[in-house]
Amino acid sequence: MNHSDPVPQPSSVPPASQRGIPLPLGKPFWVYVLLATITVVFIIEQTMPLFASTIIPLLPPFYDGVTPADFQGGSTSNLVLVILGANFRPLVEQGQVWRFFTSMFLHIGFQHILFNAYALFIFGAETERIFGRTRFLVIYVLSGLFGSLASFAFSGATISAGASGAIFGIIGMQAAYFYRYREMLGTFGRSRLINVGIIAAINIFFGLSMPGIDNWAHMGGFISGILISLKFMPEYQLVDPYTTPRMVDAASPLKQAWVPLLATALLAAGTFALVGG
Repeated sequence: MNHSDPVPQPSSVPPASQRGIPLPLGKPFWVYVLLATITVVFIIEQTMPLFASTIIPLLPPFYDGVTPADFQGGSTSNLVLVILGANFRPLVEQGQVWRFFTSMFLHIGFQHILFNAYALFIFGAETERIFGRTRFLVIYVLSGLFGSLASFAFSGATISAGASGAIFGIIGMQAAYFYRYREMLGTFGRSRLINVGIIAAINIFFGLSMPGIDNWAHMGGFISGILISLKFMPEYQLVDPYTTPRMVDAASPLKQAWVPLLATALLAAGTFALVGG
């Protein structure tokens, strides 16, 4: 959730299980919607200086004194980021907790959005195929919100924006998945689990050692992604073993709905405790 996230390494879709039976995989959808959304929002950020004179009279009293010059830089302008919904402590403390959500779609400069878009595509497409559209979107959003909450609680930065908290949630989803099915997927599953751990460790190390990186958002997204996914993932079952053996997901997201509901309740409680009513 910054402008200098290290670039994660690409991963591949898991092969058939040890029994030689393909796992049920879906087609990505929300990944492309999210990529399109952050692209459109970034274009809005970049073009806002062109409309500064029109926007200024519409701003609430909090923004009194701003000038068109404050809009210069577009996505790198603090004013533009705050107006569009960045995670900004003074306004969140006034009750604008919706910024935890809107900040997930903002980016600070071209490098930031390029890195995050790349990571979202590489990790997200595979993860959505594995988890399915509903689980993927729910965990993505919840991980991003927990990342924003962690940033608000622990980061010294006053302005925070970016999708990397949610993207680290996707990495956490993969960590939970390959841990759960490390035996069924054999050597491949165990090696992927190790690779995901290395990727997370490297990115967190860079976050701790480099200025300007909101590492708390990364860790909040990663940890919440793991914890939610452990109970909110496909539950494989072998059917028709003597005719046409195939793997199916025996647990629908609806049956597992208590998991995101519990996570939402914890998120709300944490927000209330930190921000107040």
